[in-house]
Amino acid sequence: MMNKDMKHFDLFGIGIGPFNLSIAALSQGINGLNTAFADAHKSMTWHPGLLLNEARMQTSPLKDMVTAVEPTNPLSFLSYLVNKRKIYAYMAAQMDTISRIEFADYLAWVASRVDNLIFDNPVDAVEFSGDKFLIHSKQGIFTSQHICLGTGKVAHLPACVKPYMGPKCLHASRLALKDRSYQGKTVAVVGGGQTGADVFLNLLQRQWGEPTRVIWISRRPNFQALDEGVFTDQYFTPGYGEIFYGLSEQVKSQEVKHQKLSSDGITSASLNEIYQHLYQERFIKGDKSGDKWNLRPHRTLTKMREQGDKFELTLINGITNCDELLEVDELILCTGFESQIPSYLAPIKQKLDIDRYGQFNLNREFSVAWDGPQTNKVYAVNAGIHSHGILEPQLSLAAWRSAIIINDMLGHDHFDLSLEESIIDWGQQPPVLNKESTIKHQGIK
Repeated sequence: MMNKDMKHFDLFGIGIGPFNLSIAALSQGINGLNTAFADAHKSMTWHPGLLLNEARMQTSPLKDMVTAVEPTNPLSFLSYLVNKRKIYAYMAAQMDTISRIEFADYLAWVASRVDNLIFDNPVDAVEFSGDKFLIHSKQGIFTSQHICLGTGKVAHLPACVKPYMGPKCLHASRLALKDRSYQGKTVAVVGGGQTGADVFLNLLQRQWGEPTRVIWISRRPNFQALDEGVFTDQYFTPGYGEIFYGLSEQVKSQEVKHQKLSSDGITSASLNEIYQHLYQERFIKGDKSGDKWNLRPHRTLTKMREQGDKFELTLINGITNCDELLEVDELILCTGFESQIPSYLAPIKQKLDIDRYGQFNLNREFSVAWDGPQTNKVYAVNAGIHSHGILEPQLSLAAWRSAIIINDMLGHDHFDLSLEESIIDWGQQPPVLNKESTIKHQGIK
């Protein structure tokens, strides 16, 4: 635990998720750099409600907190395996990815070895005075030259379900927070991404009892596989990120839509496991009725109402354009997350460049354009898919982004981020507005 007597910092991070943890891990060994990171939780947590049995990461374990920019850092995933005395067992397992549970354990292991974290310390407000930020928190007021926003996103909920949220209608991010039973229930799983697949598979495997029926609903045209091709992975390289940043808003939006399945599909391993399970039940065990499970892609949930102790759902079929009615006992919403300007920024919100969609306008080095001294930066992580592309909210380039922020803060290249030769020729890097021209709300609109 850090020394509480040290009140002023070069960088104060708000929120300790993987992205700010990466900055903390890479910065703690730099002489003369004084950083601190605060979080409301009492210990390191990472989506604890989504730590389901067999749920797996979609990225290589080499894409950890530090390896991509500092492979000798003692907080790498490989160091974790050696420290936990399981390196040989891991190599023998021949896994391309790791479970979410193991990755969460790795993050907790990193946090236990970083001395600039302050847990159980929610931040109430951030002000700016003179030449420094004032961070008002449970454990006192801290000051800092720069801040880094890393408090993450909030659960996205369809409008029609919001009045019914509770024990029988919950977002998947709360699913594993307590023991649950779906024994004898008709359960709807809403959402066709990886989380929806993980939840559906756990229900099929009776992790929470044996449901009477499981219905998997997705707006997508089908249950679509993650694009895991070797050339697709080139989107998650610094070189492509540099090109993407200079594109126009229209082209950026178009490219993000085209690349959706590069980061938001379902792994082929998960789809195969689900399909084989359903095949076993239907064609081997002989369950011809199909009553135990029902897959409904290309449907949009538009209405919801209570019918006694059940819910009636109205879906629009995207193929037939017809309404479909379902009656279920409970819903699990696997509908993802969305950005939200943190309430603690209220004192300085008017100084920040926020676009019409409520998104930060980010400079190349992941700082928010703002009406304040350029010697003080408001960095933000997991807040720039619109500006930096699909690589920004992913773990793939977390260490690279951390190094960019640290280099920018130091004013020199502590980390060597010169680009490696690319397999793909993306073209010439387009010109972009300089940082000064984004200050007065003329950023990426």
